[in-house]
Amino acid sequence: MGNNNSSPPPPPPTAPPTPALSMSPGATLLTDSVGENGALTLNCGSSMLEISRVIFASYGLPNGSGLGAKFGACYAGSSQSVVTNKCVGKQSCSVAASNSVFGDPCVGTVKRLTVTAECTAVPSYQTYASVAEHQTLKLQCANGYVITKVDYASYGKPNGYTNGWCHAGSSVDVLTKLCVGQASCNVPAENCIFTDPCVGTFKDLAAKVTCGLGTAPQAISTPFIVPSCNTP
Repeated sequence: MGNNNSSPPPPPPTAPPTPALSMSPGATLLTDSVGENGALTLNCGSSMLEISRVIFASYGLPNGSGLGAKFGACYAGSSQSVVTNKCVGKQSCSVAASNSVFGDPCVGTVKRLTVTAECTAVPSYQTYASVAEHQTLKLQCANGYVITKVDYASYGKPNGYTNGWCHAGSSVDVLTKLCVGQASCNVPAENCIFTDPCVGTFKDLAAKVTCGLGTAPQAISTPFIVPSCNTP
């Protein structure tokens, strides 16, 4: 009998090891799976939350979901970086489960995309308000945030949130002293607080501030009344 020199068949592909998956304290878990040529959507559900980390992502034949997701034998190595680049820092994102996005890790096989991510509070955001003269401007941050910076303020005739022909130069300084470090503040739109930048003209007060994560100092809150505004 002749020798049979044919090579044995190659072993079936094995799944790469999946690292232990865990969620950050205080985070909200997102997980979803979609078939090839579908679109996977992640949404934190609030403008105060953003996708801060992609815990697991696999385009191929992953198994499980959430913190129990695992790589399958077919796995696109670009999965984590692609989803991270498309989603981190956003309130919501959509990722196409397609070979054109991830490459084709197993030609001829119908694949799927599974993602596990987490949402955490945005580190900062802007809020804004405007009122007419003799009214009170009210700025309010969400729970867990304080006003960290006055980005814009104008008492006079602002055009939206840019200076107009009439502008009190003290505007930013006044808002900074009254509002920074507080979770909320009320500022009367009065000449006696800002001075009168255009005598005889009816004015407005507009402001835009940054709210950042933090806690306002505990204090007794009283209405802000400048002595020079008091009437006899």
